[in-house]
Amino acid sequence: MSNRKFKISLIIAAVIAASSLQAQQSKGTVYYFYADNCAACKQAQAFYNKPDGLKDGESWTHNGIKFTAYKISDSKNQVITKNINTLNNLCSAIGKRKGNNNFVYFRRDVYEYYKNKGLPYFRKEEKYSRKDEAFLTPVFVVGDRVVLGFNQDLVQQALNAAK
Repeated sequence: MSNRKFKISLIIAAVIAASSLQAQQSKGTVYYFYADNCAACKQAQAFYNKPDGLKDGESWTHNGIKFTAYKISDSKNQVITKNINTLNNLCSAIGKRKGNNNFVYFRRDVYEYYKNKGLPYFRKEEKYSRKDEAFLTPVFVVGDRVVLGFNQDLVQQALNAAK
């Protein structure tokens, strides 16, 4: 009987170790969401050496960093719902981990994430104004941060914070 308990304990420990490893791996991955007609996306792809022809969910490595790409808008500016849902799911998971939705970074300011008609939006209330817009492309999801637009300094800060 004690041998059986020992085996069950080993199985439980292996499952916990595997899920911990999976969580660590996702922190080391940059999820990259882009649009076909986005000039900033093309700059980001050139900077991070994104290979042509990658399919959604496929990855490449640049300077030891794993990037996983998802196209969220095609050449006709049509939303790719499946990939928008992937982005929303990542954002919802970040909100659950952090306990709030203030994790969207744009031009060094932090904004609140929310969904509007199924699309990801960001909001910041200030004394005299309110920023309330759909996510700009490209979008980088790194650890517990979402970086909007191509700003390699903010992406690097997010990578450092995820370590």
